[in-house]
Amino acid sequence: MQKGLQLPLMESAPRAMVPRSVAQPLVPSQVYGPYSLAAPAPAPEDTISLTDLLGHIWRQKWLISAAAAVGLLAGIGAALLVPQVYRAQTTLQLEGFNSDVFYWGLSPMSGQAPTVPPERYLQNQIALLRSDKLALRVADRLQLAPSPAPKWAFLFESWRQLTKQKPLSPEQEKIMTFRLLLDVQPNQNSEVLQVFFSASTPDMAARGANAVATEFIELNREQRDAQVETTTQWLGKQTGGLKAKLAAASEAMQAYASSSGLVFSGPEDQTTLAKERMRSLEASFVAAQADRAAKQARYEAALSATPEVMPEGVLQGSYRQSVTDLQNLRRQLADLKTIFTPAHQKVRSLEAQIAALETGLRTERNEAVGRLRTEYLAAAGLETRLAQAHAEQLRTMQSQAAVSARYNLLKREVETMQQVYDAMLQKEKEAGMAAALRATNVRVIDAAQPPASPYSPKVPLYATLGLALGSFGGLFLAVLRERPNILRQPGDTAGLPVPELGAIPSARLDPAQRGSRRWTLGLSTARPLELAAWSDGTSLLRESFRSTLTSILFRADAGSRKLRPDGVAEGQTLVFTSAEPVEGKTTVAANLAIALTDAGRKVLLIDADMRRPRLHAIFDLINDKGLTDLLAGGGNDLDAALDDLVRPTQIPNLWLLPSGQGGASVSRLLYSPALEHLLTHAKTRFDLVLVDSPPVSLYADARMFGKLSDGVVLVVRANKTSRETVRAVFERLMDDGIPILGTVLNDWSFETGSGKSYAAYYRYRHH
Repeated sequence: MQKGLQLPLMESAPRAMVPRSVAQPLVPSQVYGPYSLAAPAPAPEDTISLTDLLGHIWRQKWLISAAAAVGLLAGIGAALLVPQVYRAQTTLQLEGFNSDVFYWGLSPMSGQAPTVPPERYLQNQIALLRSDKLALRVADRLQLAPSPAPKWAFLFESWRQLTKQKPLSPEQEKIMTFRLLLDVQPNQNSEVLQVFFSASTPDMAARGANAVATEFIELNREQRDAQVETTTQWLGKQTGGLKAKLAAASEAMQAYASSSGLVFSGPEDQTTLAKERMRSLEASFVAAQADRAAKQARYEAALSATPEVMPEGVLQGSYRQSVTDLQNLRRQLADLKTIFTPAHQKVRSLEAQIAALETGLRTERNEAVGRLRTEYLAAAGLETRLAQAHAEQLRTMQSQAAVSARYNLLKREVETMQQVYDAMLQKEKEAGMAAALRATNVRVIDAAQPPASPYSPKVPLYATLGLALGSFGGLFLAVLRERPNILRQPGDTAGLPVPELGAIPSARLDPAQRGSRRWTLGLSTARPLELAAWSDGTSLLRESFRSTLTSILFRADAGSRKLRPDGVAEGQTLVFTSAEPVEGKTTVAANLAIALTDAGRKVLLIDADMRRPRLHAIFDLINDKGLTDLLAGGGNDLDAALDDLVRPTQIPNLWLLPSGQGGASVSRLLYSPALEHLLTHAKTRFDLVLVDSPPVSLYADARMFGKLSDGVVLVVRANKTSRETVRAVFERLMDDGIPILGTVLNDWSFETGSGKSYAAYYRYRHH
């Protein structure tokens, strides 16, 4: 092998081949190995703006439009294929939620109409409308037949047989059919129920709704009559029992009165003679007291008064005249004394008359006072006798108190029982009236009429629903297909702290590679995709690999490279890896190695994917020994080991170090000091060493090689790798202190999005 070859920086490479992101001048910041990287910008949040989202949706507008059109046609087709259903409506009114008219809902135990909340009452009536009994009656009235079994009904039959369930009876099928056709909707805060019935014809729908109303009213009446009959029977039974109890209580009361010696004043008046006499004595005693007091007052007033001022009513009218005459005589006497002497005849005559009148007045007064005294004494005696009789009668009443109390208790029981008996008789009469009237509290407000148009299907609704579902489905597929956070084309890494080195288009777009083994099912004579850069003439893939290689080399800083003993700059080691498997890192590494040899450079390609090696098959070499053997040997005599293990390929200036036989000790070999010795020594013998390492997310091999290399190139696959994954790998490698050159976008499909113009240009140039 030749030694001391120097790999120039390809100053002759055209500037136009460098991607815009690489051609821009770098801002000096951090230095990792021989490469200077721009200061990583703060990691933006992985969110998509409204503009980006609308852009993604706009690019998929034809997909969304097609999905919406398919949904619209599917909705219209479904509406045309679905059988037409007509729906008739009848409106019922339930009068009186808590009405006790004619004992509807009368409780036999309480004898009173219960109060039912409106909500519960409506629920009970709706349950009655949906009951099996009403369903069978309406089905028999309309002669409903069970619904025809659908084509997929055999699945239910198989499931029924598997679970050993009994088949439905004809009655159960009628009930199920009726419930599918009936719909009941209550009006809130009202007594109105709307009953809907569906059928295949308008007349059948109207007949069904009216039949439901009729049978519901009849069933309601029957239940009401049955309730009234039950109540009447219970009332009759209770009335008979109360009558017997009332008779027994009356007899017991009369027997007790006779045995206790109670005597009543009359057959209607149940007051005892003792009580009657007591009331009479009390009235007489009070009257006697009042009379005695009045007479005593008159007597005492007359006794203390002078004859001239006796109380009114004590003396007769002549007495008052005598008093008047006496006063007149006294005035005359006074007048005569002014004229005559006391011894005058007229004076003496008047004095004699006055004396006679005074004597008569005193006599009459004494007689009146004596008469008043006699009356007073008589009234006092009567009062005393009545007081004695009252006290004696009171003692008699006290002796009969216990007997009267017992009798009154029996009397109240009889009266209470009589009231209950009278109430039961009244209710029994009312219940009989209710049974005779056969009333119901359900009234039909609007009878059902045949509907003019079918209720279902509604073509506008189906079409709108189909259009909405198709649009949402297309939008979902568009968003799912776009996946905004997925890297799709050059420039999608904008905002990530890692530069973009180049983009490799999809092999499907390269006419020179359409016969590749990757895209054909049988054997093909075309070169594999991993050797796309080894071709004559112009090829889309070959040019893209050369452009990417230019970007990688422009990232190099030749001033920091060591010199070999012959004065030529020492070679460099680049590690190619990916975040996840199947992203094309082996294809990119192989083609970039081939592109390097076009300038006559010595390139060593190391297959470091020791668990899944592929490079030996690509270059048609044997993988009996290789990297694993060199690391296991400890790095002794590297020149001899490299001469023995490194094998030339069919491509000039390209050598391959196979992975060798892998095993359980692969991970342990990476920690061998021989790995660093190998990479350091290989740079002295080759211009560029390219290492194909496993994905970073699965193994630590790429991190081990990257730590000892001059830079890492991260290969990402378009429409597969996400921005989050690239950022996570970048942060992991940065934390390890590994220099990162940038990313290479692989399998880029430029026929969509912003690459359409480039696709048209390339086809023009190719033809």
